[in-house]
Amino acid sequence: MEIATWNIYWLGDRTGTKVTRTPQHEEMIANVIRKISPDVLALEEIVDPIVMERILKLASGSGRDYIIRSDSGNWFTSDPDPTNEQNGGQKVFLCINNDTIELLRGASLRGGPSGHGFRKPYAALIRHRESDRKFVVVAAHLRSGYPDFLDKQDAENRQKEAKALARWLGGEAKSENPQFEEPGNDAIVVLGDFNAEHNDPSHAEAKDPNFSLDPLRDAFPDWTWNDPEPDGERWETAIFASDRFVIDFIILSPAMTARVLEPPKIYAWDYDPEWGGPTKFHYGPGGSGDLKGYEVSDHRMVYTVLDV
Repeated sequence: MEIATWNIYWLGDRTGTKVTRTPQHEEMIANVIRKISPDVLALEEIVDPIVMERILKLASGSGRDYIIRSDSGNWFTSDPDPTNEQNGGQKVFLCINNDTIELLRGASLRGGPSGHGFRKPYAALIRHRESDRKFVVVAAHLRSGYPDFLDKQDAENRQKEAKALARWLGGEAKSENPQFEEPGNDAIVVLGDFNAEHNDPSHAEAKDPNFSLDPLRDAFPDWTWNDPEPDGERWETAIFASDRFVIDFIILSPAMTARVLEPPKIYAWDYDPEWGGPTKFHYGPGGSGDLKGYEVSDHRMVYTVLDV
């Protein structure tokens, strides 16, 4: 079973101020998904899920049937109204290959800060159809820093989000989450864009650095949480600001760690010669600091392979 996470930059932007995708760009995004062919894929920065569904149809075929909503119309997202055209914000979705995975239940995880700019995690209990094994998957996109990546207030809010997620994972947030009280399973994977590095202080000039992801690390010290392995020389997951961020992660509980066949690794689609390589997506030898591939994404996919 392959599990992956990918932040697809402002997909379906409804304002036209971020990025406009052409049919060619949508085909390129579908090509990246097809290349890895995950069974489970966390998606971040999905603005319009109808656009995402169109791309997933392109990515489907040959044993792949990618969906982000059930036959009854329930979206696999933490957003209560993802198709509302007035809602132009980024949303977290869980995508499954319906040929190999069944989503048994899913819900938005409550707790932590709320309001504009906050994206609640989405948790799902899934079943691998062939093996009949059940797993819990959490897709997350924690608070980003604005106007600076290390903005102090945003890092403090991110820490509150991390604490709320840790409480749910530890079975301590039942009252806030009546639809999905606790994981109820020791086979858990948390994946997504955490908008912080492992030891990321809240502010470059802070006297007492606030490491925003500490609540998760401290609560589960025996879980596997490593920087994903590089794809060749490409060790970054967020391909902006001169390739210096590793902020997209796959976190594995001990039961899931025991099933790892290939540890989390990066797929540097923008350096894949099959899609055109750096001459197509980058300006000159300077690399991604001058990225011109935002029509695909400003992140690279992270994936892992598990034995089920």
